[in-house]
Amino acid sequence: MKSNTTKTLNPTTKANLEEKFDAGQDVSDHFDFSKPRVWGGKRAKAGRKTLGKVRKQVLLSTTIVAKIDALAKKKNQSFSAVLEEACVALA
Repeated sequence: MKSNTTKTLNPTTKANLEEKFDAGQDVSDHFDFSKPRVWGGKRAKAGRKTLGKVRKQVLLSTTIVAKIDALAKKKNQSFSAVLEEACVALA
């Protein structure tokens, strides 16, 4: 298997790195790709906690949407909460 780095007669150094790069020559012998550096990432237990719910797309008629919106406003709840409450009542 061929290595990503190549041995050249004129190895890349700090002094000639930019010159070789601008000329379009391979400068990979100057870098170590065996251990990539990774900064950032998510912290453990950071962010919002999951609600344990699944997102689904439902197509409803405009009259049903208007009725659910009116009921949600009356109960001071979200559209999803009213819809979930109605589904629980059906079960």
